[in-house]
Amino acid sequence: MCYNHLQKILLSLKTKALNIKFLDQILTHTITTGFTYSTPTWNCLIRAYSRSPTAPIKAILVYNFFIKTCSTRPDNYTYPCLLKACSRLFTDSNGKQVHTHVIKTGLDSDIYVQNALVHFYGSVGNSTDACFLFDRMPDRDVASWNSLMGIYNTNNSFTEVMVLFKKLMCGCVKADKISLVIVLSACAQAQMEGLEYGRSVHGYVIKVGFGCFLNVDNALLNFYIKCKEIDDASKMFDEFVHEGDVVSYTILINAYVEMGLIDLARDVFDEIVDKDRVLWNLMVHAYVKARCPNEALDLFEKMDSAGVIPDENTMVSVLLACASISDLQCARLLHRFINRNSNVRQDVFLKTALITMYSKCGSVEEALVTFYKMEYTDVFTWTAMIEGLANNGYGNEALSMFNRMENQGIRPNESTLVSVLTACIHSGLVKEGCQLFKSMVSDYKMQLKMEHFGCLIDLLSRAGLLHQAEEFIQLLLPEERLIAYKTLLSACMKYSEFDFGKKVANEMSKLSSNSHETRILLSNFYALAGQWAQVAETRKFIKEFDTRKAPGMSFVDSVEAGHFVEEKLMFITSSSVLTFYQIATRCESTRATSNSKAQDD
Repeated sequence: MCYNHLQKILLSLKTKALNIKFLDQILTHTITTGFTYSTPTWNCLIRAYSRSPTAPIKAILVYNFFIKTCSTRPDNYTYPCLLKACSRLFTDSNGKQVHTHVIKTGLDSDIYVQNALVHFYGSVGNSTDACFLFDRMPDRDVASWNSLMGIYNTNNSFTEVMVLFKKLMCGCVKADKISLVIVLSACAQAQMEGLEYGRSVHGYVIKVGFGCFLNVDNALLNFYIKCKEIDDASKMFDEFVHEGDVVSYTILINAYVEMGLIDLARDVFDEIVDKDRVLWNLMVHAYVKARCPNEALDLFEKMDSAGVIPDENTMVSVLLACASISDLQCARLLHRFINRNSNVRQDVFLKTALITMYSKCGSVEEALVTFYKMEYTDVFTWTAMIEGLANNGYGNEALSMFNRMENQGIRPNESTLVSVLTACIHSGLVKEGCQLFKSMVSDYKMQLKMEHFGCLIDLLSRAGLLHQAEEFIQLLLPEERLIAYKTLLSACMKYSEFDFGKKVANEMSKLSSNSHETRILLSNFYALAGQWAQVAETRKFIKEFDTRKAPGMSFVDSVEAGHFVEEKLMFITSSSVLTFYQIATRCESTRATSNSKAQDD
């Protein structure tokens, strides 16, 4: 590689990001050839590595080599790129070392470097130091104000953002479009509290002529939607619909999805003539979020037919949709499609979604194969695998997987512990479940939630430890106790603990739930306990309030066709009837054999 060609490549790094391997080759060549390059050349390399999603640490290594081996000194363009790399490492230790170098080189008074330092401390959550640096700045430009307002906005500090914006407006520095976007975002997060402020900002936007900027219009649209001013939002969208971009449509579609208006979101999507991959991904994910997996899969087929190439984000949503319908054949076809499509990057998120899909489709073996083939796993991957084993009845294996996870130094999160407790429930591992529950507080210092208490109560109830389960129910808030009491009452019926069950039933009655399921459970318990007056009273309540249970529905997938089986209406083939009859016959014979053995004993 000649010198001139190398210089052209380095200059191209200023405008675009290249592959990390290619960057490594460029860096190696600069070191091995022994060329002495100017500071701007090193700045290009540091900037390129700082933009990398996988290797920001290499920007710091390049800088260390630069200051140790070269006679040239860093300038005010070096440190902002380096601080950006430090912010992507999510720790302030490296950034503070860079800050020390800034002071030693005498660049701490440069406004460009000062703004980068303020932004760095804010990005790693150190708003105190960011504010301290801002206050000590002798001169501030609009980027300085925007950096600090952005930090407060990230921390949901609406009041601080408005105070800074007022100071900005009263000073010599004029607000720009970025300032207005930040303020409108803060007003949107504050919702009703920020409504009047946001309307005032809208008036200022019209006055100074910033309404021609699309990012400001999108911020206004988002503001009115978050404040639930749908009429104003629709008016805003209609005014710039022909100039809108993917962000505009994304904001509107997301708003309809959050309100549960998935059909209106689809109407907006269908109106878009030129749809890119981002919009397709958004609509597919919207269907998954709205629990419409079949519609998500149908839309994915249309996306493929339209010639839009999916990426890993598309496939994660599609895999979750397939997991919702538990279609193993569809799961295998999707996995094959991913392996054949080179545009789909098989990262940790996609592999985790594959594990979840195979687990929910009942193929734990294929989930395990996917898991063991992964080069890198995080806590979410382990949690997905543990949950898959637990829900498919492999309780001991789920516990072993959890122990392996701990041995590898991966700290479990709240979802991981719920999955392990679920494994203990399904396998009757009471001792292990109690030990895990204790370690959540003593070892992991976790804040216990309703899900954790619910799992433990279910575990104790199934094991017949009813009084211990009732003690944990008392630790819950009153509004959270009903579900736990239902679990406990079912256990009382199972173990014929009618005296204790009466106490539980009285507690449930005090919570005055009018749900059909709760009243039916109470009625069944009173019937088993022989309290027929209570049965009559509960049944009378059900008739008076006309409470109804939602019709149950299951799906039977046969070779010929799928059939829905509802409570009042069944459409099944003759072969299915024969299968059901054979299963029922075997169950009856098994029950008869068990009864005869019990009588002989």
